[in-house]
Amino acid sequence: MTGQRRIAGILTFAIVALIVVASSWGLLVPHTYHEGPWGAGALRGGDLVSLVLAAPLLVAGATAGLRGWRAGAVVWCGALAYCVYNYAYYVFGADFDDVFLLHILVLAGSGWTLVLLLPVTRAGLGPVSLHGRQRWVVVLLGAVALVLGVLWGSAIVRQALTGHLPAGTAPVSGLHTVYAVDLTLFVSSLVVATVLGWRGTGYGLIAVAVMSVAGTTYLVNLMAAAAYQAAAGVDVAPFSLGTLGLTLVFAAASVSTVRRLHQIAPRLEDAPAPPRRTGSSFART
Repeated sequence: MTGQRRIAGILTFAIVALIVVASSWGLLVPHTYHEGPWGAGALRGGDLVSLVLAAPLLVAGATAGLRGWRAGAVVWCGALAYCVYNYAYYVFGADFDDVFLLHILVLAGSGWTLVLLLPVTRAGLGPVSLHGRQRWVVVLLGAVALVLGVLWGSAIVRQALTGHLPAGTAPVSGLHTVYAVDLTLFVSSLVVATVLGWRGTGYGLIAVAVMSVAGTTYLVNLMAAAAYQAAAGVDVAPFSLGTLGLTLVFAAASVSTVRRLHQIAPRLEDAPAPPRRTGSSFART
């Protein structure tokens, strides 16, 4: 699968270039987004996090993954999963803008690169499970999926029965996009990761680690979005201790699961043994 990994690497560095251009444009060019203060603030916050966090994660993860380190490949997959989830909002929830085509390319490229990369990351990894004290990560993902599923699902059912949505600062079109993207991409992925992770399959541990990385990155995105929205006059708190706390919990889950994978099988199946003089942090156990 070395060739498949190289193709994923080429696509990833192209995606990084697109993210840098699209995010810089969204941040620096006034009136790029036409969704009003709530939507434009959310998109600009996403641009900031994609530029300063997601793009570096893609580069670091791809560099380590191309060198054969499974931990790097997992971070790589997590950053790609974030891009799929995040850019679905830009593609399906935003109006036409100057960088619409770039957003489409990032979304499509991230999705297909993830399809190429996941089998490479999983190859050679037998049935594994988290240690008893690490099962909290699976419980965390399942709990978030349950809470979001109940909240968004009940709001959708309420709208179908009464024609009314929960009161708040988000416009109806914004809620429609949030419910659709969250339930279709994020919540369903959390459910799959929870089930496979609890069963102790090789793909389960990969999925749990990938969704932990993606969730951490997107929670940072939410905090940046809130800051931009508040600055634009939207009636939202510019900072939330609750969101920060959940971000730190997801970050701890990411570290725990990636470290567990490194302990079990540090090298990808198709990767040669590393030279003894290597200084890569992924080589240390």
